[in-house]
Amino acid sequence: MNTLELRPLEPAHAGTMLRWMLDPEVAENLGLRSAPTLARTLDWIAKGNVDARAIFHAGQHIGNVVLDCFDTHLQTARLSIYIGEPSARGKGLAAGALRMALERAFADHHLYRIWLTVHERNAPAVALYTRLGFRQEGVLRGDFLLRGERVNAILMSMLRSEFEAASPP
Repeated sequence: MNTLELRPLEPAHAGTMLRWMLDPEVAENLGLRSAPTLARTLDWIAKGNVDARAIFHAGQHIGNVVLDCFDTHLQTARLSIYIGEPSARGKGLAAGALRMALERAFADHHLYRIWLTVHERNAPAVALYTRLGFRQEGVLRGDFLLRGERVNAILMSMLRSEFEAASPP
């Protein structure tokens, strides 16, 4: 039985999200530019200009996966994912959620390419993306601030054809 699911992100999830964003590990890897508040979190959810999904495992909200920066002409979008619940990290749940999100994104949004950026010091995320079939396209030099230090960001992407070739029939 698969206890991992993606649900639409709702205002009821804002309190949990705020708690995660107040965790320095999450905040640093997300590259937050301002202090998170409940009001800002609720506002972001209400705007609805993204395809945001709450990741649930065994009935508990453990993280989020988001598609944004849609370009309907080029059929591209940016993906981001994080496991906010500390007890759920390092258990392979992000990989399962990411596979589900990619399947949904390519099918429902008819995308050709999904891209992301990740700072070069986030080795677990880089390894996960690579293992799932994302390819490095380039390095954005000094494009991320990590604890006040400029570090490189890695630009990665996956094409629909690559996802379909790697997915079981």
